[in-house]
Amino acid sequence: MSYPTPLTLEGRQAVVAGGTKGTGAAVVTRLKAAGAVVTAIARTPGPGTDADTFIAADLTDPDAGKAIAESVTAGGVPEVLVHVTGGSTAPSGGFAVLGDAE
Repeated sequence: MSYPTPLTLEGRQAVVAGGTKGTGAAVVTRLKAAGAVVTAIARTPGPGTDADTFIAADLTDPDAGKAIAESVTAGGVPEVLVHVTGGSTAPSGGFAVLGDAE
């Protein structure tokens, strides 16, 4: 049986939006294991955030973009970007629970 070559991202800059909880935190952990230097962006740090750098920002705020870009590029140009944010204000249940106003 053959296995794929392990992913190596040694020294590459990675950014994970929504990288402090759930899937985002798992992505941060995997990128770190592959050798990447990881910046996590989220509203709050999660328990045991594994990222090298954490940026507290609300990605639903249009004014946050410039501050995030400046912080992220201060360490070099990111080569990996992963977007794992939720942010939906829609009620659970999808389209079936939305009315005409939504």
